[in-house]
Amino acid sequence: MKKTEKSGVKEIQPITWTYDSEQKNEGFPWGPHKLPLNMYFEGFSLVVENLEQGIYYRRDGRDACVEKTMLTEKGNVLLSPVEPFHRPVGISTHLLVEFDRQVVIEPRSTRSILVTFPLELACAVKKQGTGTHVLEIFSLSRTKFTLYGSIRNGLICKYWKSSVYHSIPKVNPIEQGVMQLSIQNTSSRWVELNKAAFSAQGMKIYYSPYLVSMKATIKIINDFSAETNFLDEPLKKGMNKAFEQFTARLISLPAKTVMEEGY
Repeated sequence: MKKTEKSGVKEIQPITWTYDSEQKNEGFPWGPHKLPLNMYFEGFSLVVENLEQGIYYRRDGRDACVEKTMLTEKGNVLLSPVEPFHRPVGISTHLLVEFDRQVVIEPRSTRSILVTFPLELACAVKKQGTGTHVLEIFSLSRTKFTLYGSIRNGLICKYWKSSVYHSIPKVNPIEQGVMQLSIQNTSSRWVELNKAAFSAQGMKIYYSPYLVSMKATIKIINDFSAETNFLDEPLKKGMNKAFEQFTARLISLPAKTVMEEGY
């Protein structure tokens, strides 16, 4: 954030960021940022300022305006990608990624592909000694849901359709991340894979200015069943670990997802 002198008064120049598919810019400025913060990105404006007895927060964009006053001493502000289950609240704790083309894997082998996944963004105040408090969670991605399995026993899932990649694609790091999915076929036959369902519990998201990532596994058990899980590893070295907003609240939710209605 740059400061300029005008009539003897220091003015804070806003941070403006727009996604560049060629990645020639400096990447998304996640922070932490000192206050005051005045930021514009992808149709949103974000203002965070110090008050006499706290912090003022305002976000505008996408037909919504959110304002909050946080009664605390000064801190730094940062943004972080989080699990895509906070908005709308309480609808789903699972993500279903459907592939745009079928993936076929040979018997008794392990192969990897790359797919994308949706993100939500958390804006938080970070203070030394008292930790991090999330002010708001919002999303740039369209929200869709689907049912995996039967009406009676199935899972309501956040729905996402992804292309299948073999090298890391260039995607907007505040709209979607890239997941490395290791497919283990334990059966003695060729397997055709169309989708994968994942639990919110255990998601391990990492981020850098140009990339948000996860690593996951899917183990083919038999003709109809598979099991998914997450790995606590970044896709590239040097990436920061994101907040885990769901892990503490979903202790009773298994980290593994057993897909018993096909894949």
